[in-house]
Amino acid sequence: MNEIIKVKKNNKIKIFLIAFLITFGLSLSLNIVKNADAGITKNMSPIVKCLIKIEESIKVDTLKSIIIFMLSCFLLNEQGRQEKDKRKNIIENILAILFALFTIIGYSYKKTNTWDLIFHGEIQFAKSLIVFISYSILFKLIIDYIFEKIITNIKYKSATNKIFNFIFEKHEFIMPLIIILFCWLPYVIIFYPGVLMKDSTNQIKQFFGMEITERSSTNSVNLIDENIKITNHHPVLHTVILGSCVKIGKMLGNDNLGIFLYTIIQTILLASALAYIIKFMKELKTNNYIRILALLIFCFIPVFPFYAVEITKDVPFASLMIFYIIELYKIIKEYADKKLSKKRVVLIIFISLMVCLLRNNGIYVILLSLPFAAISNKINRKSILFATLIVFILYESFIKLLLPALKISNTGVREMLSVPFQQTARYVKEYDNEVTDEEREIIDKVLKYDTLANRYVPERSDAVKNKYNKDATSEDLKNYFKVWFRQFFKHPNVYVEAFLNNYYGYFYLEGNIEEYTTRFIANCDDDLTKTGEFNYSYNDEYKGERNSVKHLLNISKRMPVIYWCTNIGLNTWILLIVLGYLIYKKKYKFIVFLLPSLVTLLVCCVSPVNAYFRYELPNIFAMPLIISIFVDIIRDKEVEL
Repeated sequence: MNEIIKVKKNNKIKIFLIAFLITFGLSLSLNIVKNADAGITKNMSPIVKCLIKIEESIKVDTLKSIIIFMLSCFLLNEQGRQEKDKRKNIIENILAILFALFTIIGYSYKKTNTWDLIFHGEIQFAKSLIVFISYSILFKLIIDYIFEKIITNIKYKSATNKIFNFIFEKHEFIMPLIIILFCWLPYVIIFYPGVLMKDSTNQIKQFFGMEITERSSTNSVNLIDENIKITNHHPVLHTVILGSCVKIGKMLGNDNLGIFLYTIIQTILLASALAYIIKFMKELKTNNYIRILALLIFCFIPVFPFYAVEITKDVPFASLMIFYIIELYKIIKEYADKKLSKKRVVLIIFISLMVCLLRNNGIYVILLSLPFAAISNKINRKSILFATLIVFILYESFIKLLLPALKISNTGVREMLSVPFQQTARYVKEYDNEVTDEEREIIDKVLKYDTLANRYVPERSDAVKNKYNKDATSEDLKNYFKVWFRQFFKHPNVYVEAFLNNYYGYFYLEGNIEEYTTRFIANCDDDLTKTGEFNYSYNDEYKGERNSVKHLLNISKRMPVIYWCTNIGLNTWILLIVLGYLIYKKKYKFIVFLLPSLVTLLVCCVSPVNAYFRYELPNIFAMPLIISIFVDIIRDKEVEL
């Protein structure tokens, strides 16, 4: 790729030709051209057929093509001014190729739930190859410009504005916190007592010992005690906190008041985490405009205040992840040459343990990041490893000792098997006639075979895994995986397609599958009230305002620039660009601060739902922090090994 785009400063002809190639490639539609639509007959020569299909695939958009061509010319001209850097080129090429793959694969799956728009015949493959090359070149130029022109030119300037200094310098935590809470107040009022989703409704039912539905998490495992409905499918700590708040409300004779008590706790926690980002930006000497922009994003992009009042375990988890990332970066930089105090070690243990207890994948975040901080920090290695060990022991004691003692069942094995279950379901849907009677029987003992093909939904595994047999033995699972391996070797493409179909949205810019709104914006979830034991309701007076928020959320999802702040795919691309730049500059030890976000992304890639905003919440809410830390790292000109 380097040879293609390498141009001399005044080689205008080559710039024109490469820009033309990019513009032409991005004008090609990957949609399959049908013979009837293209006017193709059997008697036509292969060349004519090919030309007709290409003709039908070119989508003319004059303004778009002008912008792409001019942008390409500008970037090519800028690239021609730079000196050669083999290491940088390798990193940029890898990123560009990945982003191009994410784009064409994502487009194909979003349109067809298959990779047919890439591999459906020679013509289709040729078109996709042209589009892939065009995207790769354009992304390479954009990434190179980011590396050379944008990243290195972000400077810190001290402010003289009195209002700025009052908010961001003198009262760098309390004032942003007050401003955020003030801007969120309308959401708190119109959504009083708080937005219950299905998970939080079920958690309340569990806490009060009520049976839930056939598909519920309580029914997904064998209970230790039939009278204890709480399971660790939803983190027990969060269930107990939420349930206790509701219990306080019931004691006061007002269920809504109890739910509102939890909403206030969650809102203050999230606002405090975001305000602490602003405070930490001051310590990092982050550019003033970035600090102002971050505060405006937190205050006015609707998804932030909405999630503050939506009751879900993901919000406190995301809040604690923000505090954890900050502590992790302090270990790497601030405490690189001085000892951690005992109070700081205790703080790290507490935050890490809360990350583990507020979401079941939190333990992986800690175990795959904190030990690496120990490796990069020789002075505090023993203290950090000690903290990691304590967190692990406390967490394992909680899961293996305390929960069984309280007769609380752990989460079922099905939650970890979304990937193989989806692959089996797709295999059965496409090749049912090849499944032997023995294989049917083995699969049926785990996944209820007769409806498996109909239950398969390409972008979420819930319908498949909800029929998992909780009484399946270890021998049943062993036999299932033998069948799983055998079928993989028969049709490996099915397994690859099933995996890509369930997770492409985390890497594709247009891949937002799941709404980050809920069905309960205007009208509350009445499942809790239907039990006859609770009286949960919104204030009818604000129904119009709640409808307005619903539309406001949908508008912000589509509005350019604003939408970028909550785009799942773009969030992933930024993480990869930051990772690539740190590798390019050999600042390896600073990669540690990215590990919590990267682990969260990997967890999303084995989760039940494609491009689910709630699962990516920790990364999206922490992105201003990630960018600020990254800017702080690159200001340090010394190469860190």
